Amino acid sequence: MGLDDLKVREDLMKFLFCCGLVEDYVSRAYRSLASRLDDGLVKVMLDYIADDSMKHSKILIGISKYFGVSEISLNECEKTIGSTATDIIKDAERASAETDKISLKKLISEFDKLIDLEKYFGEEYFMMIQLKSFTVLSEYEKLDIGFIKEILEYISEDERRHVKILEFIKTLASQ
Repeated sequence: MGLDDLKVREDLMKFLFCCGLVEDYVSRAYRSLASRLDDGLVKVMLDYIADDSMKHSKILIGISKYFGVSEISLNECEKTIGSTATDIIKDAERASAETDKISLKKLISEFDKLIDLEKYFGEEYFMMIQLKSFTVLSEYEKLDIGFIKEILEYISEDERRHVKILEFIKTLASQ
């Protein structure tokens, strides 16, 4: 494996770590929103998304650590996955810091952003992860990546379900 190959591998693993970091912050934001809502059904649905996002975080960070990545700063993540991801993290931090109760109507005003976020993760983000992962892991690690590919596909499916859940909540609230 040449220096260029090592750089590609290292960049991919950093990318996975940073995506896991984003999922962690997003999970905390959903959990915060759920805890401040007075609608029991919506609270349960947001907790469901929060649980999935935390699971995704652990998987992505765990895979990257297995392949040698240690902690990465938010500044380094911005260089690795772009400012959109760090903007998401900042928005998630703001949402997590809120403590006031929130009505379902108020929450709905934020839903288009949440739906766009889930679509971003479900479509673009995981397609990019999968393409990069398969190339690097199969070529450079000489690993059978079938199971890792399957896990990443599960995460992508979860993200599509999150969009559907958020769209259902938005419809429910507008009735």
